[in-house]
Amino acid sequence: MRLGELLSEIPGAQVSGSVEVDIAGVDHDSRTATPGSLFVCIRGFRQDGHAFIADAAGRGAAAVVVEEDPSRLTIPPPLTVVRVPNSRSALARLAGRFFDHPSRQLRMIGITGTNGKTTTAHLAEAILRAAGHRVGLLGTIEYRCGATTFPGERTTPESSDLQRLLARMRDMGAWGAAMEVSSHSLALHRVEACEFDVAVFTNLTQDHLDF
Repeated sequence: MRLGELLSEIPGAQVSGSVEVDIAGVDHDSRTATPGSLFVCIRGFRQDGHAFIADAAGRGAAAVVVEEDPSRLTIPPPLTVVRVPNSRSALARLAGRFFDHPSRQLRMIGITGTNGKTTTAHLAEAILRAAGHRVGLLGTIEYRCGATTFPGERTTPESSDLQRLLARMRDMGAWGAAMEVSSHSLALHRVEACEFDVAVFTNLTQDHLDF
């Protein structure tokens, strides 16, 4: 897919370089960048992706998305540079476009709240499976589609990982997906490119008054 096609999801993006480069993947971790990757620099709680542009370029990245002023960054040529106001939002939208918006092709159930997310997600999955549907499950305990499990570290995956996972579930023939949606994932744009058919709010307690 050409970079220009992906950037149709990001109106107002400032581009320096060619938009005709072919993009083979969307990554936020320089260690997983491969030839043709679009590397999106996001600021984490411990690391800032802007510090790893050279590493991503060394692994073959074809273009980079940044929030910071490119003139203040060390960007190896001939990388195409795309500047956006919010790279986390851009990551979600770009990944959604790259994977052909998988949530639009699944019946999506999003479950949020302080307590009960895991139980509710598993109940929803069990009910739908009993009704004869193949359903994906994403949550604290595991990510699963039918009998196939996927590795995961968070209740709700980072947006590019989430879109990749939903695309795999779609390609496996899933009818829908039940997923836990953490407060962090909402605040950090991880589910921005997800289109939910059903939203479930369990409760709100003092544990989430600060986030």
